[in-house]
Amino acid sequence: MTTMTPRPVSPAGRTAPAPAPADEPVFAALAARWSAEGRVVPGQVDREWAMLAGSCPWPLR
Repeated sequence: MTTMTPRPVSPAGRTAPAPAPADEPVFAALAARWSAEGRVVPGQVDREWAMLAGSCPWPLR
């Protein structure tokens, strides 16, 4: 079990928010490959899933 002790941080020590980390190159390459293959990349809208999830599973009477 790991125990961490919180350490106070002075507000004066923070001048600007830290920049967002860049995507790892392996993930950028994978996203580019998936997009080229027509596959859905995480973070994009999956139109096929939206169509399937939005339709009624039971036949209309």
